[in-house]
Amino acid sequence: MKAASTPSHLLTFRTQGRLYACDLLWVHEILRQPGVTEVNCAPPEVLGLIHLRGQILTALDLDRRLGHPPAARPPAARCIVFKTAGELARLAAPPADADRAGNDLVGILVDSIGDILTTNQDLLPPPNDSLSKLDTACFAGVLARPEGLVALLNVGHLLSPSALAAT
Repeated sequence: MKAASTPSHLLTFRTQGRLYACDLLWVHEILRQPGVTEVNCAPPEVLGLIHLRGQILTALDLDRRLGHPPAARPPAARCIVFKTAGELARLAAPPADADRAGNDLVGILVDSIGDILTTNQDLLPPPNDSLSKLDTACFAGVLARPEGLVALLNVGHLLSPSALAAT
């Protein structure tokens, strides 16, 4: 299998000690210590809603969305807010999976934000479906970095309204 090439700018972040990255083109903004309002009868991967300057943002639990057990968030948690389909359509060169974006603001809560990586490194393939109960379609691949392996998220699949409805 030929290794895929990675986007040139990646935002890294951690949750439960795991290191992840996403294409920076997807990122709308990062919120500090967001106030999340729980919603009764919401799917388990939905933590709740965040009021963001007159708009409502759905906050996802990345761990549950990927198939990891949930964990308590640290007080300094951050929320990575992703661009909507409309915002991505206005980009000169949108990310490859931008067609999967929805029209509503969605974010993921993470423990901490890392660095922005500039890389032309090839991706290693994502984990095999049979090796774990994780939703491996959410992974675009893995990067080998000095700080360890970095799982590159397929944000389009992670946030896809159809994928969220199926979980």
